Amino acid sequence: MLRTTSQVLSLHSNLEETQSSQYIELARRFKVHEETFSGLAKENLRHRDMALRAYREGVTDAFEVGFLAEPLSPDDYGLNETPGDLSGALKTAINNEETAIRLCLDVASSSSELIPDLPETFERLVKRKKRRINRLEEIMERL
Repeated sequence: MLRTTSQVLSLHSNLEETQSSQYIELARRFKVHEETFSGLAKENLRHRDMALRAYREGVTDAFEVGFLAEPLSPDDYGLNETPGDLSGALKTAINNEETAIRLCLDVASSSSELIPDLPETFERLVKRKKRRINRLEEIMERL
């Protein structure tokens, strides 16, 4: 179980990096959508950096000894590997984005007492990730 802010941020960083790697692989496999997938991969790293920046700017020793109101389980936020076909890969990517959204929402609601600006940062990430789902759905509609 994840109980501290630094543990949650570590999980979030790993999730964003894994998604980025998956999008890089999709860009390599599906050249016709390379620009979109490469852009999504770069966004994942920006999302990671946004959350880490909010954490670094708000953390003090007093905050770090705090615990989340509701501990989070990393098992609830596992990402799936993308299959070989474009349609399946897009469906999996959308599901993975939804998993990332769920993590961001849970972090936002559980961290409100710990670090100023952290909940707002994760709420902004939710909005960005919802727009990413729309971009993936647009590709699916063109198949």
